[in-house]
Amino acid sequence: MIRTKPTRKFINARECLLLKTPHGNGCYYGETDVLPKTYDTATDAIRGTEDFIQAIRFDMESLTGEDVTEECASAWLDDWKGTPADPVPAFVNSSEAFQTWSRAYDQEHPGWQGPDPDQQRQEWLDDEYRYEQRREVPMFRPRPGLHLVTNV
Repeated sequence: MIRTKPTRKFINARECLLLKTPHGNGCYYGETDVLPKTYDTATDAIRGTEDFIQAIRFDMESLTGEDVTEECASAWLDDWKGTPADPVPAFVNSSEAFQTWSRAYDQEHPGWQGPDPDQQRQEWLDDEYRYEQRREVPMFRPRPGLHLVTNV
């Protein structure tokens, strides 16, 4: 008989997941469904909530918490199809898991450089030029038969 170590659910019935979210005046913690809601994986627990910066697994009986932000970032990256230059949520961007994922991506795609800064600058200049060209159109056009008084 082969004995395997029982796997722990990501959030047990006596725990909740506190998500630290940025706010205009600082930050606040929102919590997931409390007792007796369980989540098997981090992916299940964070589904639909990507605007947080830290995740804490909080035990309601012992009143202790454990930072699980790295686990959440790893779970988010498992399903993500993108490049290191693409925007990611704050909890992923500041994680060690994202740094590891980025290094692995660079090894798998050796020719990948990310967006070219010179090309981005040129696109920005082109957009600014187009904006300035459109802006030179006078706001009021004189109608035939009416004279615009410019000096008073």
